[in-house]
Amino acid sequence: MAIIAFILAGIAVAVWRGGQANPESTGKLARRLGRVETELKEKATVGDVAALGTEIAELKSEMAGDRRVNQLTYESVKRLEGYFIQKGTEAK
Repeated sequence: MAIIAFILAGIAVAVWRGGQANPESTGKLARRLGRVETELKEKATVGDVAALGTEIAELKSEMAGDRRVNQLTYESVKRLEGYFIQKGTEAK
């Protein structure tokens, strides 16, 4: 009796869900994607994307400059460190 009740409950759940486990076949997924596409069209334009590309290029350029300054600073500190170590060991 319990087995029959379990089978009937499974059939009832399948009917209640519309008989479809795949959201695309019910059209749910297509409607959701359509909504997302509409929202994105309102938010970003081709000009916005191009502007982002320009901003990224500028940031990369700034990062390269900062990296060079950091490298020069590091080299200067190493030279000073070597100089002070040499003078400190010669004084003894």
